[in-house]
Amino acid sequence: MSLLTDTRYALRTFRREPVFVAGVVLTFGLVIGTNAAMFGLVQRLMLAPPPGVRDAERVMRVATTLTADDGTAFTMETTSYPAFRDLATLDRAFDAVAAVSADSVTTGEGADLVEVPAVKASGQYFAVLGVRPAAGRLFGPSDDALPNGNDVVVLGHAFWQRRFAGQPGAVGQELVVDGQRLTIIGVTPRGFNGTDLAPADLFLPLTTAMRNRGAGWWSDPRIRMVSIVAHLRDGVRVPEAEALALQTLRETLPAGGTDRLTAVPLESVMPGRAARTTPQARIALWLTGVSVVVMLIATANVGTLLLLRAAKRRREVAVRLSLGARLMHLARQSLVESLLLSLFACGLGLALAHWIGNIVRVTLLPDIAAVTDFIEPKVLVASVAMACAAGLLTSLGPITQLTRRNLSLELRAGGGHGSSGRVAYQHALVAVQVAMSVVLLIGAGLFVRSLERVQSQDLGFSTARLLHVTLDFRGPIPGPERDRAIVEAARRVATIPGVTAVTVVQGMPFSSHNIPPIHVPGYEMPSPAAQQLPIMYAAGPAYLDMMGVKLRDGRLFTREDTAGTPLVVLVNETMARTMWPGRSAIGACVQAGYAGDPMVGDPMSAAAALPCRTVVGVVRDSRARSLRTEGSEARLMQYYVPLGQAPPAPFPNVPEYHGILVRAAGEPDRWVTPIERIIQSTSARPVYARVSPYQTLIDPQLRSWRLGATLFSGFGLLALAIAAVGLFAVVSYLVTQRTREIGVRLALGASAGGVARLVVRDAVKMTAVGGVIGIAIAMLAAPLVQSMLFETSSREPVVLIAAALVLSVVTVSAAAVPAWRAGRVSPLIVMQADW
Repeated sequence: MSLLTDTRYALRTFRREPVFVAGVVLTFGLVIGTNAAMFGLVQRLMLAPPPGVRDAERVMRVATTLTADDGTAFTMETTSYPAFRDLATLDRAFDAVAAVSADSVTTGEGADLVEVPAVKASGQYFAVLGVRPAAGRLFGPSDDALPNGNDVVVLGHAFWQRRFAGQPGAVGQELVVDGQRLTIIGVTPRGFNGTDLAPADLFLPLTTAMRNRGAGWWSDPRIRMVSIVAHLRDGVRVPEAEALALQTLRETLPAGGTDRLTAVPLESVMPGRAARTTPQARIALWLTGVSVVVMLIATANVGTLLLLRAAKRRREVAVRLSLGARLMHLARQSLVESLLLSLFACGLGLALAHWIGNIVRVTLLPDIAAVTDFIEPKVLVASVAMACAAGLLTSLGPITQLTRRNLSLELRAGGGHGSSGRVAYQHALVAVQVAMSVVLLIGAGLFVRSLERVQSQDLGFSTARLLHVTLDFRGPIPGPERDRAIVEAARRVATIPGVTAVTVVQGMPFSSHNIPPIHVPGYEMPSPAAQQLPIMYAAGPAYLDMMGVKLRDGRLFTREDTAGTPLVVLVNETMARTMWPGRSAIGACVQAGYAGDPMVGDPMSAAAALPCRTVVGVVRDSRARSLRTEGSEARLMQYYVPLGQAPPAPFPNVPEYHGILVRAAGEPDRWVTPIERIIQSTSARPVYARVSPYQTLIDPQLRSWRLGATLFSGFGLLALAIAAVGLFAVVSYLVTQRTREIGVRLALGASAGGVARLVVRDAVKMTAVGGVIGIAIAMLAAPLVQSMLFETSSREPVVLIAAALVLSVVTVSAAAVPAWRAGRVSPLIVMQADW
């Protein structure tokens, strides 16, 4: 009953202080909502089973570990279809086994063709995962018979809602997928996207999706293009299943292979510990860690406000104590008020969590499927527990002050007396806020500086006004015919007004690469395992001009370098320096290409039988795969051959051309749709045109630095704003406490400016302690972020100085208004009030 009375009293008190309550609830609510959203993402990425998958602990991903003759071991997540068929018979270890290939497909026709993510799986796929349909039925083994499969497709729940508005009548309709008319037979349950984090709109029988690929994909054990998931039989332990799988798959290796199968690792589809190594999980952990820091800042801020509020009410509390109120009752009342404020904020935060979480997911984690509900039971419990813990912490200051009261002094006080203990609490809370804010500010400075440096570095080529185009033909098409179709598509793109240059390409930096066997007389090429082999680009004069390739020695290609002229090659500076040290590379011989079947014998030795290509020029180095300036990927050997002199593909019917490079006037984004439409609407074959500004090929590598800059800057500014509010409140309170002293100073001749400077100086002293602590914490934590920075020291002095300057500006700004008020105190009024 007394608890109910305390609650009613607290609510009546809150009605008299709407501004204070709104400030606390908004501050806490925003931070709790952010933390709830982060907890929801971590739950999705690292703790929860994939939505819709039953008994996920016993659903295993099957990998294979191969060991080369030199002892080098590497694990591959993909394997061959024959290996899958062998594992499917291993009923001593598994209840069911499925082959899976996550890919994209097209829906629609002509200019309206769109690409959607899809899962192509064998007939036991849904049985392995224990999935039940939301509508219709799911495909099974009878729909996945070799070689062609049935003309059926299953819709993902989100795609069903988006394309068919969730109508049950969608089941039975036809959908054009990769040019095939398939019948919709069912819909997966809400949230189900398979075993991965990426979204999946369609699910197709593997044999249906691959019917136009020929028989090689399912008959040749050298072709690795499927992943395997299996449901572990009850009573079988993982090591036992791994041993049985290893024994079974050893017979599947192709004869004459140089790599030995040494292990078949099994890993549950439950994220667990392995998820810590994924980029998405690392991002989520950083988000959570930073949001917890902001939560600590907000807790300290609210604790400061409650402490100041308690100080203003000390005369009221003294009167109640003198009239017989019990100290325990007042302490309980203070605790109830803090908990109520925290729970109100928790309610607001949970209401904001879904909105905040989706913003974070879309902007920072675009590769994962939408989370349908961030507020799962575990997240709800964690959020309420966090709110209650914050409420308990913020109540400690006011409760402690109740035990340190001098009733006679409090009853006489009119507002100008305070205790040193109370001031120490206030200073400590401000120091905590400032220290944590400085840590986030330094983090923001380091990542912003890294982002600036990585964006301003010279790549060796220019992406300005360039677009990258690849064509995905749906259906079987011989390589030479595909090449002709790409050339024809390039010709049509060149007719678009505003397009200034077009060329077909074979390999581009940060895109597709061609790395054929190579031999240079007099140079011993290391094994591929020991060093990255040189990358080859087949390019004409237009390509060199569009990419801004700079000549260092010799000459570039001309239009006369065609199929009927002597073979020539350009090499980059790294290749020239590595293969011909101390002498000019001009005139040297390079033998590159495929001689015979690359899967048989030593392709490097076979390359020595090919004709020489004469080096006619040395060009500037450029980035090919990585933006980082250290490591083996920083400076790779690269060379260029004229497009008409490109070596033939290793297999019959493999296309020579990889795509189209386009330069257009203005911003590249505005040309994406026109290029897509002119290719898709005029092609003689069903084709999907992937068109993107060239910069988008590089942007994924910028994500970590952009994430760090966005994350720390956003949270740092929020934390600094919260800390500034707390500092303003404390300085205002201290000015009120020192009103009599200030009046005396002014009466004795002190200037208003001098008093204002005194207040500001005291505020700077107050924050200096927190600033020093924050810098010390940042220095200690520096090794944790050093590997994520780009050419930036985690202890860079410029960043530390900038953080100190920002803190100084915020401190002066927060203290400016209280200082101005202090300078306007009337000595006469103060002395009369004191008298």
